Amino acid sequence: MSKANLSATIALAVGSLFIAGCATKNYVKQSITPVDKKIEEVDQNSQKRDSSQVTDINKTNQQVDEDEKKLSATTEIARTADNESKSATAKANQNSKDLNDLRNVVANIDDFKPAAEPTVVHFKINRDNLSEDEKAKLDQIAMQIGSMQRYFITVEGFTDQTGTKAYNDQLSQKRADQVISYLVGSHDIPVYRIHVVGLGDQKLIDEGKGKEARKASRRVEITIFTAKPLTTASNGGN
Repeated sequence: MSKANLSATIALAVGSLFIAGCATKNYVKQSITPVDKKIEEVDQNSQKRDSSQVTDINKTNQQVDEDEKKLSATTEIARTADNESKSATAKANQNSKDLNDLRNVVANIDDFKPAAEPTVVHFKINRDNLSEDEKAKLDQIAMQIGSMQRYFITVEGFTDQTGTKAYNDQLSQKRADQVISYLVGSHDIPVYRIHVVGLGDQKLIDEGKGKEARKASRRVEITIFTAKPLTTASNGGN
């Protein structure tokens, strides 16, 4: 074979290989490109699906949180209602007991006797406020009552003989009211156990018109009445 023919043959072979290589690259490219696109689509779909799942999970968690809050609120409302119901029942029971106690006092009023001599608190002229010394006397009354069950208290207000009858009646009532306010407010003595009256200058301690005589009459007298505990027989039982 001549040198020219050999060169031509080699050139033709190289050209064929180059053309074949290009064809192979194009084939590979054409084959891989759709796969890459498919992978990209799958990846995008996967991302969308993951994002959707995350959103759904977040919504579910949010709903769970809201349900828990609603449940807690409902539980608290139920607890409050239960407490209020128990409180109302306790108050009703206490009111019923207090009413029965009062009925016993009224029904058996003749059984009650003074537990001791009246306690006397004094007031300054034209005044109805309690001094600290007089409050201390009322504190002693509260201690004396202690755990008594059958008792009631009389509170009688008085004035001296100066002033008009209408004014004295009003002032004596105000003095008695101050005593009741202190006993009830400071010592929780049931108000239904207290009988009060303002008598003005009807019962003077001293008929004299001197300073000391008038001072003795400006007063409130507090008396505790007690009775023996009721027995089954006295209640009409067997």
